[in-house]
Amino acid sequence: MKFSFSNTTSRRAFLIYGTISILVTVISVYFISNLITDLTNKTNELSASRNFVKKQEIMTMEFSKLLEHEMQIKHLLKISSSKNLLSNLEVLSSIQATDSLVTNNWFQINDGQIHFENDTTSAALKKDIRDFTATNKSAQHINTIVPQGKDWAWRIYFKSISPDGTIVRYGYDVNLRLLHDYFSIIDVTTSNYAFIFDEKGKCIYHPETSFIGKNVYDIASIQSSDTIFTKKSDYVKRTTLSEYLKLDVIRFTKKMDIKGAKWFICVSFPKDVIDEDVTSIKKYATSIYSITTIMLLFIFYLFTYANRRAYKEKEIVIKEKNTLLVENEKIIKEKALIQLQQLKEQINPHFLFNSLNSLYMLIGSDVKTAQKFTLNLSRIYRYLIDPPEKNIVLLKEELLFIEKYIFLQQTRFKEELLFSIEIEDEAALTKSLPYLALQIVVENAIKHNMATDEIPLRTKIVIKADKVIITNNLQKKQHVEPSTQFGLNYLQSIYNHYAKSDFEASEKEDNFVCILPLIDIHS
Repeated sequence: MKFSFSNTTSRRAFLIYGTISILVTVISVYFISNLITDLTNKTNELSASRNFVKKQEIMTMEFSKLLEHEMQIKHLLKISSSKNLLSNLEVLSSIQATDSLVTNNWFQINDGQIHFENDTTSAALKKDIRDFTATNKSAQHINTIVPQGKDWAWRIYFKSISPDGTIVRYGYDVNLRLLHDYFSIIDVTTSNYAFIFDEKGKCIYHPETSFIGKNVYDIASIQSSDTIFTKKSDYVKRTTLSEYLKLDVIRFTKKMDIKGAKWFICVSFPKDVIDEDVTSIKKYATSIYSITTIMLLFIFYLFTYANRRAYKEKEIVIKEKNTLLVENEKIIKEKALIQLQQLKEQINPHFLFNSLNSLYMLIGSDVKTAQKFTLNLSRIYRYLIDPPEKNIVLLKEELLFIEKYIFLQQTRFKEELLFSIEIEDEAALTKSLPYLALQIVVENAIKHNMATDEIPLRTKIVIKADKVIITNNLQKKQHVEPSTQFGLNYLQSIYNHYAKSDFEASEKEDNFVCILPLIDIHS
């Protein structure tokens, strides 16, 4: 980036650019606010749909619990004989009578007399039950709503046949007012309400008890089309006026999955609650819109003021600034490249994964080698997580590190890898080279070349007075990941920084040769 006094944006152009930026931002905030509002609306509707599904599942489950007696009767028929069937049925009937929701229950064996569990059952009700049983003698299962005095009852009736051919007809009545009281206890925290009606429109359950037994088509805004479902959806959703809350609601209507009953459930959600959420979001979005506009105007004023002062700057100051910026950018780029490569080398999941696998194999076969392997692995990662500030290290430190790294690799590949280190000039050990330079070259050799017991990979490190020469025989793999040259680029950037031009990495005959110049920071 460069600043030029002659090319500084004019105040008129800056005014135009600033105005356009403000308009674009304001329009964007406006549309985003509307999108947030629409999303909130859709989220509320989706939440209502989910709550509807949950509500109808709970209601269906609670109603289905009252049908479990049929399974008990069938099981009783399997374990009972003709001698103890009557007594077993009486016991089961008395147990069922303890249910506070059941007001009457009875049973009949074959075409014998009907046995009533409740001794207080009136003669009129007994006659009604006898007539009902006689009329529905051949029916397998019936769910119906019948009047009982001032209340209504859900009558459940079914027929079962034992293995020996004995026919048992069993029935019981569930008081719908008591059922209403039961639901008012277990469902008190929901922000919706539900009612249930049969195919003729008779209300079976409603939070308003006075509606029970009445025709919902007369008391509510339910239409016959609400009970007709398509292949795409098993429920009908529409907005209507609540007969209970006296306000607009979103109503879902669905068929209940209850054996022998063609019933429907309606779950209603107050639309005002959903609208309140949307209104709140609109209010917040408008506040954000207004605050953003004010802040943009204020920022635009500050930028205009700063631009006016910028015109008073002298050209020499701008030139000096440009020079500093160029140098600073160069330093930043070099540093970023070095730091990025260091991070890449410090955290090498493949190396760690392979090392841990090798350690796992050693633990069971060679404990001493496993201990040495663990110690070297620990020291390697200690070296990796503590890089030098200037990105160069003493050669003797790098040699200690590469010896541990070579030990891990030879432990893993055994005779497939052969390494040798020759020191021709001891004084070179006090000189420096780029951090991880030896490891980068050795790792590249292992990564890009094949190694077997018959044809091992030979890597030789020679320490000379002013350079380190690393040579390995070329046995290129047929299938290898494309080289990014990231390691070599990293080394080149370090040498460029220290004005070293004799760094070299090339293929010579059947070998790959890398020359790492040594850096004498004291010279």
